[in-house]
Amino acid sequence: MKTTRAWLVAVCIPAVLIATASSSAQASPSTTTGGTLPAAVGSPALCKAIGRLDKLVVRRVDAFPQNGIHFSFPAVVEVDQASSVRHAARIVCDLPPMPAGKFACPLDLGITYRLSFTAPGRMFRTVVVAVTGCELVSGLGRTRWVARSPHFWHQLGKAMGLVDATYATFRGTPAGG
Repeated sequence: MKTTRAWLVAVCIPAVLIATASSSAQASPSTTTGGTLPAAVGSPALCKAIGRLDKLVVRRVDAFPQNGIHFSFPAVVEVDQASSVRHAARIVCDLPPMPAGKFACPLDLGITYRLSFTAPGRMFRTVVVAVTGCELVSGLGRTRWVARSPHFWHQLGKAMGLVDATYATFRGTPAGG
């Protein structure tokens, strides 16, 4: 029974995710996917307010915890050093827009990072960064793309105080891998 369940997780879920990723990897205007605070300011404002940012909370969301992926850092990291917060905002705002067209994307394991930036008296729309699949970034107006920015994950990790972080650090390690 355990082998059958493992087979279903290993085969069926990735098949659904691949179908979903390939059909939804079209560039389109982003919708808010994380603005949980009712007073959140529109996301393009984030890139204009970098100089005033003072706090960042990074939350990892694992849509499929049954996959047993392990991470070397906590699911929630708070950054309150203004220079690190501003650096993280700069690297997010500098990401290129998702090009138009359809793409065949790698497997989407459902791991995203929700970046919540604040400035004194001001909250901004949450930026959601997908670490797998097409590596899309939403919450900054037009959808952006991490896949062609190889140093993004290292720079985000540096801003979070992670030593030598890479794409693999954020993607995690499968159980037994």
